[in-house]
Amino acid sequence: MFVEKGIPAIYRAKKVVIAGDTKQLRPSSLGIGRVDEEDEFYEDDELKDITRDAKSLLDLARYRYQETVLNYHYRSIYEELIAFSNHAFYEGKLIVSPNQSLSDKPPIEYVYVKDGVFENRRNRKEAEKVVLLLRSILGNRKNNETIGVITFNSTQRDMIENLIDEQLFKAGKYQKLFEKEMFRTEDGEDKSLFVKNIENVQGDERDIIIFSMGYARDPQGIVRRQFGWLNNDGGQNRLNVAISRAKQKIYFVSSLYPEEFKVEDLKSVGPKLLKDYMRYCYYVSEHKPDQAATILKQLNDRQKREQPTALSSLKSDIRQRLERNNYTVKTDVGIGGYNIDLAIYDEANKVYQLGIILDVSDASILMPEKIYFT
Repeated sequence: MFVEKGIPAIYRAKKVVIAGDTKQLRPSSLGIGRVDEEDEFYEDDELKDITRDAKSLLDLARYRYQETVLNYHYRSIYEELIAFSNHAFYEGKLIVSPNQSLSDKPPIEYVYVKDGVFENRRNRKEAEKVVLLLRSILGNRKNNETIGVITFNSTQRDMIENLIDEQLFKAGKYQKLFEKEMFRTEDGEDKSLFVKNIENVQGDERDIIIFSMGYARDPQGIVRRQFGWLNNDGGQNRLNVAISRAKQKIYFVSSLYPEEFKVEDLKSVGPKLLKDYMRYCYYVSEHKPDQAATILKQLNDRQKREQPTALSSLKSDIRQRLERNNYTVKTDVGIGGYNIDLAIYDEANKVYQLGIILDVSDASILMPEKIYFT
């Protein structure tokens, strides 16, 4: 929020907690007036200058007060859903739990739309593919998963909404499914199918998120590099908001393969990160974890601290003793900045049974003669 929007509440409080994320959207003044300079009750010129210098209450608070980082990520079931955001925007500092088990299909699927054309700031073929995908999910989902659709501009959003409206007025199986999903609530909370562009999706979450990129070759076969909000200052934050909404699954629908999206020479960070994200989604979708990990490493090429000799020795000893007891042991599990040192893997059920995090801060630590499991 803007500074002046928070002042009335702050004046009424004995203590204030200001929470926010500088890597997500700042307040937008588009269509929203700030303080009216002609307001007779607004005469403090000094305060007027302060509120305009600070773009948000969060910015001002970070300048004046000590901050505490909440770095545990709790939304996404599979680490692939948040790994890109973690490395691109948070320097790999988010604590992300590695996958306990593998999903039947990749957590991210790259859906390529052949012959998609970007004309009048919209891509009809792609919008139609999104609706077909929605029909498939509604007809085949197993656990009544919630769904959201995110577009990269409002024109593409409007087209998808229009096509969904057509489904609502066509008698048959999908009419009832769409109607139920559009007005869905659970325990008084809105769980409905939403269609939003990246400007309006902050704060939302759904089990399944479908992206409609929209951008494609125009009728002349040229990819016009006009990316709207992504080109503006802070465009990368809009991307971060969008790609961190999913709890279980992401479908990235696009009429371009990543290497067709030529943005390397642009000054804006947003389009470049979008291409990186396209590449990451494609590799995860194609079961190429090594290439996906390379993308993450390029985003955040921080050198990992070398493990202390004591930690390395302890890890090796514990692993050997576990393996002597016929346990399957994997090391350094996870793709986030914080890995699980050792993990016991159940090969029959394809699931991790136990994670072990090592700490050698106590120099007097000794290896036990026996290791017990309950």
